[in-house]
Amino acid sequence: MKLKKDRGRFTVRFDMENPDHVRAVEYLERQRDRGKTQDLTDAILCYEKAETNSFPQVDRTLIEQVVQEYLEKQSMGRTPNLQKDEPSISSPSIDLIARALADFRG
Repeated sequence: MKLKKDRGRFTVRFDMENPDHVRAVEYLERQRDRGKTQDLTDAILCYEKAETNSFPQVDRTLIEQVVQEYLEKQSMGRTPNLQKDEPSISSPSIDLIARALADFRG
C-alpha cells in the first residue's frame, strides 16, 4: 500500500440524502474549526472501543435499580430531581449511557 503524502489529511464527503449524514453535518457545522477534528477523533475511537467490546462491564443490577427508581418516581406524577445532593455514580459506561439517552431525547 502506498503511503499518503500527508497522513493526517483526509477529504470526507457526506451523503446529503442520508438523514444520519445530514445530522452529522449539522453537528459539525456548529463546532469550532479545530473542534471538528477532535469530535471526529472521539467518535472514531468510541466506535472502535464499542466494536472490540473494550468498555468496562457495568453492574446490570445497579442500572436496573436506577431505571426502576426513575420509572416509579415518574409514575407518581412527578419528575425525579436528578441533581440531588447524593454522590453521583459515574463511570465511562454510565456516562456513555447518559450521553446516548440525551442524544435520543434530542
